[in-house]
Amino acid sequence: MSSEPHNDDAQRASLQLEEIRSSQPPAFDDDRLTESTTHPVSGAESPLPGGGVNVDAAKNTFQQLERTLTQVSKAHKTQDNTDVEAQADEEEFNLLDYLRTVQSEASQAGVKPKRIGVTWDDLTVRGVSSMQLQIRTFPDAVIGTFLGPAISIASKLGLFSMGERKILQGFDGSVRPGEMVLVVGRPGSGCSTFLKVIANQRQGFLGVDGDVKYAGVDAQAFEKRYRGEAVYCEEDDQHYATLGVQDTVEFALSMKTPGHRIERWQKKAEFRKEVAKSLLSMLNIAHTKQTRVGSAFVRGVSGGERKRVSIAELYATRACVLAWDNSTRGLDASTALDFAKSLRVITDLLQLSVFTSLYQAGEGIYDQFDKVLVIDNGRCVYFGPTKEARAYMISLGFEDLPRQTTADYLSGCTDPNERRLTDNGGRFSVSNPPTPETLEAAYKESEVYKNEMELRRDYMYQAEQDSKAVDDFKDAVRNDKHRGVSKKSQYTIPLAEQVWYLFRRQMLILAGDKRDVFISYFTALSIAIITGSCFLNLPETAAGGFTRGGALFIGLLFNALTAFAELPTQMGNRPILYKQQGYCFYRPSSLALAQLAADIPFSFPRVLLFSIILYFMCGFASGAGSFFAFFITVYVSFLAMASLFRVFGTVCQNFDVAARVAAVIITALVLFAGYTIPRDAMKRWLYWITYINPLFYGFGAVMINEFKDLNLQCVGSYITPRGPNYPANVGPYQSCTLPGAKPGEQSVLGMDYLRAAFGYKRSDQWLYFGIVCIFLVGFIIITAVAVEVFEHGRFSSSLVVKKKPNKEEAKLNERLAERADRTKEREERPLDVKSQPFTWEQICYTVPVPGGKRQLLDHVDGFCEPGTLTALMGASGAGKTTLLDVLADRKSIGVISGDRLISA
Repeated sequence: MSSEPHNDDAQRASLQLEEIRSSQPPAFDDDRLTESTTHPVSGAESPLPGGGVNVDAAKNTFQQLERTLTQVSKAHKTQDNTDVEAQADEEEFNLLDYLRTVQSEASQAGVKPKRIGVTWDDLTVRGVSSMQLQIRTFPDAVIGTFLGPAISIASKLGLFSMGERKILQGFDGSVRPGEMVLVVGRPGSGCSTFLKVIANQRQGFLGVDGDVKYAGVDAQAFEKRYRGEAVYCEEDDQHYATLGVQDTVEFALSMKTPGHRIERWQKKAEFRKEVAKSLLSMLNIAHTKQTRVGSAFVRGVSGGERKRVSIAELYATRACVLAWDNSTRGLDASTALDFAKSLRVITDLLQLSVFTSLYQAGEGIYDQFDKVLVIDNGRCVYFGPTKEARAYMISLGFEDLPRQTTADYLSGCTDPNERRLTDNGGRFSVSNPPTPETLEAAYKESEVYKNEMELRRDYMYQAEQDSKAVDDFKDAVRNDKHRGVSKKSQYTIPLAEQVWYLFRRQMLILAGDKRDVFISYFTALSIAIITGSCFLNLPETAAGGFTRGGALFIGLLFNALTAFAELPTQMGNRPILYKQQGYCFYRPSSLALAQLAADIPFSFPRVLLFSIILYFMCGFASGAGSFFAFFITVYVSFLAMASLFRVFGTVCQNFDVAARVAAVIITALVLFAGYTIPRDAMKRWLYWITYINPLFYGFGAVMINEFKDLNLQCVGSYITPRGPNYPANVGPYQSCTLPGAKPGEQSVLGMDYLRAAFGYKRSDQWLYFGIVCIFLVGFIIITAVAVEVFEHGRFSSSLVVKKKPNKEEAKLNERLAERADRTKEREERPLDVKSQPFTWEQICYTVPVPGGKRQLLDHVDGFCEPGTLTALMGASGAGKTTLLDVLADRKSIGVISGDRLISA
């Protein structure tokens, strides 16, 4: 087999690395490069004090780490006494192999490359026609609650249809390994849809027509075996807010680290820490490794730093096809350019297939891409080389705007309100404006389209004739799997390891939210003390029989209802689950098991303290056996209810539906738990609820545990008949009114009382406890299965909702339009508004961090004049949002000093 293509790639990669290291502008000769050569990284990179991505430092860090790990590898081989000849075909581990960096070193080590291109033919995506979402009102909620299930069933049966529309229509093209495609278009044109389909994530669409192939492998086969090799990075940064930056990256590495390449050389934990350190250094966020990722509600890293955490997480997937959806959002211009340049280098060295959609991409970013795809209202109006795109649009009759970047110019050509047409003989003019359909027709008649179709045919023919690239890809994926993982599995590590790593992550997430943990413990202890004070030292009399049951019911019910907190958590973390499921990190069912296991270390002590306080303040049955039976029953009932709420969070479409369903079901479970309404007093047509109620069996178990060895003395008003002429105790002609009492007897056995009042038997205690355990296991299984099946809102992390129009607003809009027309004719007198400037001086802001304090703002001065706009600029992480929060007095943590004044 000839190695010339490989040598060309290695030479090109070496040239680009020399460019980045040099302090002089690169001097590339395009004539020296092969036809498939991509654009080199232009310009030298220097350290960025503002927090940008330092490409030069990143490369040096990777090379230094590669040498370190290679030395560990060689040292291990030297000490190993195994047969050298038998291991001649084994690969030598190095970091470049793991991160898919320098292709030449990986090839020499015997690592099969993952180089696959993507082709698409007549790609059409169909979605729901009514895509505009409107704000729900109270009538909508009522109708949705009662008629929603019926509408859903009718829709599934085809009796009711919302209609469909074509989101994308008739797309053709191809991308070879090592090429980068920039996707541009107006918001709503279909850029995100194209990226999702290219990444083979088709959930949420009514249908995807046409052929999409990955090096000749069709999309269906690719989904079954290699789903994690094509990934989509959405625009929103979805992370666990209370998890640290380094922990987030290390978890991603844990799920995708090839087992056979690290077990021989070093411990997995050490490997993950070294690689995570390099990724954070490459993206210049190493200083945030111990900081929480944060969110819109939890204080953490800045928006730009959070975006770079998403980039590091995607790099850890080691995928071959990357689809980035506006991944420079939140990054300053310098950092965005550095990201594009680093992506260019990695794409060349790894021979990846990269698709990226960017808004307001600068010219430096645009130059990093090989091809550009322009989408207008779901139609492809240009797909071809980036260097020819601007000239092509000008030839159609669009006016050239020299001061506008090429990416903005191409996007503006699809906007009727922004583009400018000329009468220079092009296909379109002022009198003949284009439409998406005519732009698509013009493109498919152009030479650019014909050349792209020729390139696609050549690549498809090459893939069919030479299957080596596909075979190498399949072998590489197969060899990456850990021991015990099926060859047909989509995942890298076995299920047991998935549960273990998810358990560790869940523990870190819970531990990171110390305030919620403190509040949960404080609430539990407070309720235990208050309840114990209300039922302090319950008497062992007939009067204490029913109240004793009330204390037991409160103890069981409070812990069961605290599990309701699982519902918003389960719903809020859905986008993270779907994202990491798309990355093929773990099976969703393993998360259900890990969440249950992680709950135990935090909830077990809380329920234990609650039980100790309540049990002994109320004076329940003495004896260690009775106490621990009470505690274990209450705790298992809590776990069962927590699992039930997770079921609601999994099967319900959104939080509104889940909350309403949970409220109705919880009300039924509490009413039919057996205390407020004993089973014998229930209506026969609702009697069946007790059989599917875990609270009924939990309450029965704690009641039997309490009353089985208790004798209730009949005194006071429970003796009948009673009066001045009757004895104070039960006499020969008196009886006790407590259920289960026998005529003439002073005391009532506890089990006689339970048998008469509730229908419980002594032998039912552990039977009921076992049934609660069965409910717990059943809810876990239902959650594990449902989370694998249901995919509600997989791509709904960012939606635009609008208020419903009404007649009053329509009339108001008409009047406003008339007023706007009159404004053009005459100049209105400006409003006489008196306002004063806002000034701030010597603003300092210090926050507590582990091990000390950190000053985020250091003596910041400034002012804003009335009637002016002030731009706040700075690199990612500079403190822009922090300053705005301080000026708006929105900070509740830390120390703020300085003056903020509104004065004349």
